[in-house]
Amino acid sequence: MKTQTHIIKLVFTGLFFFVVSISCSTTHKTSSNKVAIPPDFLGIVAGMAIEEYPLLNVMRPVWVRKVFNWNQIERQKDNFDFSFFDDFVNNAKANEKKILAGLAYSTPWINNGKNIDYISRDDFKYFINYVEVTVKRYKGKVDAWEIWNEPNWLFWKGTDKEFFELSRLTANKIREIDPDAYIVGGSFQRLPHNFIINMNKAGALENLNALSFHPYDVNPKASTRLLDDFFKLASKINFKGDIWISEMGYPTSGWYPSMVSLKNLPSYVIKTIAPAAARGTRVFIWYDFKDSYKLGEYPNTFDSERYFGLVYADFTRKSGAWAYELCARYLPGTQYNPELPLKEGIKSNIVTLCFTGNESDTNTLIIWNEVNNKQKIKVAIPTAITIHDISSADNYSLSDEAILETSDKPIFITWQGSSIPRISLIRK
Repeated sequence: MKTQTHIIKLVFTGLFFFVVSISCSTTHKTSSNKVAIPPDFLGIVAGMAIEEYPLLNVMRPVWVRKVFNWNQIERQKDNFDFSFFDDFVNNAKANEKKILAGLAYSTPWINNGKNIDYISRDDFKYFINYVEVTVKRYKGKVDAWEIWNEPNWLFWKGTDKEFFELSRLTANKIREIDPDAYIVGGSFQRLPHNFIINMNKAGALENLNALSFHPYDVNPKASTRLLDDFFKLASKINFKGDIWISEMGYPTSGWYPSMVSLKNLPSYVIKTIAPAAARGTRVFIWYDFKDSYKLGEYPNTFDSERYFGLVYADFTRKSGAWAYELCARYLPGTQYNPELPLKEGIKSNIVTLCFTGNESDTNTLIIWNEVNNKQKIKVAIPTAITIHDISSADNYSLSDEAILETSDKPIFITWQGSSIPRISLIRK
């Protein structure tokens, strides 16, 4: 999403969420196979300033995402200014972050001074030249290139066919400059089936390593349904590359239907990230790291775009930042195991996601009740276990067994070693 928005965008966004969410009724399921979670699974839209990195390094995202906006780089024809992006890249590399760099948007000097997201076929050569200069400059420093941002949404004003051609030419140019480049295409807003199918028919997916999309919806369950459908569509069109979520999050103010309370934000974070990991998502980029304003200084509660951060502008954490850190600390580098935990009397409304490490590594079990039906369960793991508060840094340890009450707030449990977890329903 772009940070500058207008009333028409907000109205359209609200209506769009409403229409698509009420039509989404498919029950989602986790994978029946074991899934390896990459060590670099998690990222965040961040890294714009050096001051962000002390907290970012504690929260442990591996990737940072930034659009290398053509308008910022080449404001005037053949006059390139990379100073901002040089700083961004240098800061990210100094802090051992991987960079997902977007190549996107227009520049006013090709549109009679107007800043609109359109490039005519006659002007494709200028965009490709910006791509060439940018990719050559950051070859070996940028870890993945993403072509455009939400072209099916508000950020491409041309025809679909024009975009497909521009995307294909961009991927070809990147591959020509760097045969080993990792190229991410799509960056779709939600799941535009026909747009993706036609993009594939136009040959615009051929040089891509991955397809990305942004599964924004009213809650984590609806977002996960979109992810399931995205995997199905990728299989239908025979796309063999990776699947990325290059942007996803929830605002804590404003009027977007996806707005979530600060109290429920930690649950939303975990219930969005963990199922995506279990389904084999290659990389998950959270949107956003930082709000526009400090805590208590919000001049505008209408525009949700200002409030997607996990922290406030002064780096004070929202409660969701702790949940993100738990996911970043304990999920990457593990393996989702659908056969665990062993269950007795557990119904499908109680969701369990188990991520196992090697014998000496940490294992994680996440549990919540899909219908917010408070049911007591016994969790038995024959070793010391730690139960983490998803809203803070607090945790407590138990010897090997716990009686817990499930609700829609996830329970986050970790333990060391190869002990097998078992859970059973405590009947009234």
